[in-house]
Amino acid sequence: MADIFTIIAPVFLIMMLGFGLGKTKLFPEGSAPILISFVWYVAIPALLFRALAPKELPHASEMLLVLAYYGALYVVYMLAMLLTRLLFGLTTAEQGTFAFVTCFGNAGFIGIPIVEGVYGEEGVRMLLMLVSFHSLTLLPVTTMVVERALNRGNGTNILATTFKSVRQNPIIIALVAGLGWSALQIPVPNWLDKVLELPAVAAAPVGLFSVGLSLSRVQIAGNITHAVLAVALKLAVLPLTVFVTTYYLVGLPPVWCVVATLMAALPSGMIPYSFATKYAIGARRVATAVLISTAASAFTLSVVLYLIRAGGL
Repeated sequence: MADIFTIIAPVFLIMMLGFGLGKTKLFPEGSAPILISFVWYVAIPALLFRALAPKELPHASEMLLVLAYYGALYVVYMLAMLLTRLLFGLTTAEQGTFAFVTCFGNAGFIGIPIVEGVYGEEGVRMLLMLVSFHSLTLLPVTTMVVERALNRGNGTNILATTFKSVRQNPIIIALVAGLGWSALQIPVPNWLDKVLELPAVAAAPVGLFSVGLSLSRVQIAGNITHAVLAVALKLAVLPLTVFVTTYYLVGLPPVWCVVATLMAALPSGMIPYSFATKYAIGARRVATAVLISTAASAFTLSVVLYLIRAGGL
């Protein structure tokens, strides 16, 4: 348990520091988005490029991990929509935002330091490969669900709206650049590596601090029962489904299965909240789910790590 505490404690202590300072005048309103923009547009792309460019292209078997992970994820996504329709009578658009917060984990900000603490640089590389498809899949799918439910425009307009943000996504740009560099087998110059190293190293600490800072402005509101269901699906059902799929059904290497399970067990990210706010659909419900899942994940991630260690993985 001591090594698990060593991995988990620093992550949540830095978030708590950001949360606490967010309540003071040192970091006024608007500070968190600035830090988040740095991490999202500079630090994580630099980390992703450094992880991909010097390495060989991912093998076909590694892409099987992506397919297995997102296959399991969309089972839970559809389950979330079904449950909220049967239990709460939510509209299709509300079901979409609910499923989004249920499946979208805070992988870029919280996942990197945790996976790095367990499996080091190789674990982070596998995590980033999964992260690269996070926004690329979940954001377009949820946008299509919501846009169709709101009857906005024809199919062409829906597709244009769906992929507008994706083509400008910094993670996607870094993914394409890193894979392209790797495919051309161009050596990464030492000076370029050093330039990218500085923001890459800052990705985890600044990301964690900014998460705490942003959560300091969030208040628990809306229907708590809805949020608790989202948290239960996110922190328990999704990681269990991903582990069973990757380890038992597909039979992937244990390290890959663990990285995928840890990613699935991460708390909900803030992007679903921004999405729900933009469409004015269940934003308070989503914010509550993000806050509760982040607080509860300190315990649930420790349990997941303990079970992984106990199982010899």
